[in-house]
Parts: sequence; structure tokens; C-alpha cells
Amino acid sequence: MSVDLLSEFSANIQAQQLLKPSDRVLVAVSSGPDSMALLHLLHRMASVELGIFHLNHQLRPEADEEAEYVAALGRQLGLPVYVYQYDVNRYCKEQQLSVEAGAREVRYRLMQDCLEKHGYTKIALGHHKDDQAETVLLHLIRGTGLAGLGGMKPIRDCYIRPLLPFTRRQIISYCDAFQITYYHDQTNFSTEYGRNKLRLELIPLIEAEYNPKFSQHLVQLAEIARADDEELAAQTHQLMRKLTFEQYGVLMLRRSQFQELSPAFQRRVLQSCIAQARRSVQWVAFNQAERLRQLILEQSHFTFELPLLTVIGEPKNIVFGRPRFSNWDQQELPVPGEIRAGHYHIKTEVFLCNQDYVPSEVGEDFDLEQLRLPLILRRRQPGDRMQVFGQTGSKKVKDLLIDAKVPQYLRDQIPLICDQDHIIWLGGIRRSEKGRITSTSRKILRIIFEVVKDCHHDQPML
Repeated sequence: MSVDLLSEFSANIQAQQLLKPSDRVLVAVSSGPDSMALLHLLHRMASVELGIFHLNHQLRPEADEEAEYVAALGRQLGLPVYVYQYDVNRYCKEQQLSVEAGAREVRYRLMQDCLEKHGYTKIALGHHKDDQAETVLLHLIRGTGLAGLGGMKPIRDCYIRPLLPFTRRQIISYCDAFQITYYHDQTNFSTEYGRNKLRLELIPLIEAEYNPKFSQHLVQLAEIARADDEELAAQTHQLMRKLTFEQYGVLMLRRSQFQELSPAFQRRVLQSCIAQARRSVQWVAFNQAERLRQLILEQSHFTFELPLLTVIGEPKNIVFGRPRFSNWDQQELPVPGEIRAGHYHIKTEVFLCNQDYVPSEVGEDFDLEQLRLPLILRRRQPGDRMQVFGQTGSKKVKDLLIDAKVPQYLRDQIPLICDQDHIIWLGGIRRSEKGRITSTSRKILRIIFEVVKDCHHDQPML
């Protein structure tokens, strides 16, 4: 096998569609062999504009020397270099993070800032095949699903990993063959860090005692799992389009259709809903998502708290987040005319009743001469009662809303339409006996009530 990786490197970039000719690529260079080989190969390709990002973590005595070396290399290659310096140790203590986790968090945040500030479109990372094996094994040990078994993706958002097909040994051989100077991070040889213990102790033990191709099989597992996960993700995306909609500023999931799914797709749809509602790609822990799934299957009403998200269970829909309503005040309803009250649009029409009269299919009709104007639009009040159409006596508005299975969070938002004496219509739900059209009716008031849709996926709640 040739030590020159350029041909295979270029073919992989093309096959995975990692780069376009118009891309401007920020190469994350630590001064280690992986990132140095990555920079060298991308520079040899000469197909896109490059820049160099380097972070001095201030964790090791030689960090300043490495930063100077990367800066000098950038000048030698004629590439812009962005060297950042950050007290990672202090940050980790303040945030109560491990050095590994804190350094990664700082590094990715600064890379993203650099990309946005200087107009780059991609960030190239030096992860290779051995890193992939370690990642999959680490996920297995911590507990994971199919997505975790897929390990690191060749491309995710703006991040690309062109070296994933190559082993650490191949990369070292490439650096040696092209006399590329690189630095060894001595912390990589310390077993104080969990990932290092996998690389230095556990994987060598398994390969020596059980299977010499263990790392290779982990990478193969990742490729299979990632392909399966991508196919299932595509199907989940289609399900999300059918089962969810947005209303009142939050994501809604249709409960009955969700309950018809297999448990596998229920879990995926739930995780997608949570991620979309939290605006985060990070999935919640399996046990939390599973508890929520069971609540949806077993309880008609519930409130479930997740980190950064409240999930509300109602008989028809599952609500991801707390609905946000537009403020509206009690107001007079013009006759004829139309008004907007929060998420609701109410329109009134007046016409003469004759032999061609046909009852409304989209609203409610009232005998105008039986009503005392002006009409008032307001929210419900304690003790409100209404004589329901076709019934004698009156019933509490609260009970009417419960009977209609109106979600609790929505009950105070439903507009009531009243004349000067009575409630004549509980918006979109029940009308009153007052104003019934009879053979003697001469003037008809037609009221059309509709929920204003937030987006093209909306479906009225009522």
C-alpha cells in the first residue's frame, strides 16, 4: 500500500461529497500528526480556499511553542492563520467539567465563531479510523442506540472528517514520508483520561486476547449502523411531516396516529419532536424518552418535565412546550364586520332571511332581532353559564369546555360571544338556544369563527 494518501484522500472527499469548489475550508490544526497530515493533503489538492485554526488550550508547557509553529507554517504556506488562546483549565473548573469535555466545548465554540467571523463554509477535522473505533466503543460502554453506534459522521453540518478512512499508522507513515514536522501531545499517553484508557489499555487487550481485528470490526459496525440510521431517519422525517404541526408557537404531535406506530418509530418520532422543540440535535436519555412514551400510551392527561422542555399530554395532541398566546382584550364585535382576537378571526355578516335561505356550513346563524346589540367578545369568567342549543336550562361554560375536550391550557383563550344579556356562542364549540332561526326570522346574523394558522402545517385544535 502506497504511503501517499492523496489519491485515496481525494476520492473519498468526492465520494462522500465533503467539499464543493465554492467552499472555504477552515482546517483545525493542533500540530499533531493527524491535523498536520490533513492540512498537507488539503493544500496539495489545491481545490478550495483554506485557512488554519489553532487553539492554545494553555494546558501544557509546550503549548506556546506549538502555537508559534502553526502560525509560522501558515505564513510559509501563504494561508491565513487564526490562533486562539484560552484558559481551558479555569473554564473547566468554573463549569464543573472534565478537561476532556471542557476543552472540546471551548474548541468547537471558537471554531464556529472563527468560521462565522471570517466567512468560511466548512471546518475540516482530523479524526481518523482509530478515533472512530474508540468513539463507537466509548458509546457502547456509556450506553447508546443506533445513532451512537454509527460513530462520527464524515459530514455533519459544517464539519467534515476527510481522514476517517485512514488509520493512525497510515497517517504517521504519510507524515514521515513527506517529512512533515508534528508534535506529540503528551497528555494522549496519560491514562487519567477515559478515552486514552480505551486506546492504550482496553483495545490492545481485546485485540491481543480475543480478536486482532477488533478495531476494524468496530469501524465496520459504525458504517452499517450509520447507513441503517440514515434510512430510518429519512422515514422518521416523513412521519414527522404527517404526525406533527405547529400551533400557538409550539410543536404538536397527533396522539392517535403516534400510537399506531411501532415502538421503534415511536421512539424516533419522540426524540425528533424533543430535538425540534428544544432546537437541539442532542437526544434525551433513553429512560426519560421511554417514560414519556409510556405516558402517551397510557394517560390521557399529563405534564412531563424534561431539561429545557415541558411536554403536555392532551387527549388529541401532545404539546411540546408551553403554548404562547397573543394578548387580546374584551372588545365590541362589529355587525357586520370582522376582528382578530389573539389566534382567532371572527367575521359577521347580516342578510335578509327568505325562501332561499341555507344554514351556514362554516359558522353559526342567529336571528338578529332576538339579540341585544352591541355584541361583546370576551374571555370566560368564573360562574359563566350558557343555555345550549336544543336544551332547556343552562350549563357551566367550564363543563362545556371539558365535555368538548378542549385542552386546559386553551380554555382561557377561547372567545365567548355575548349580547347584552347572554352568551350566544362559545367560540367554535357550542352555540346557545338564544337567536334560534325560526319561520318568523327576518334578519340573520352569520358569525364565522376560525383559528388563525401559524404555518402551513397547522390544524385547528377545535
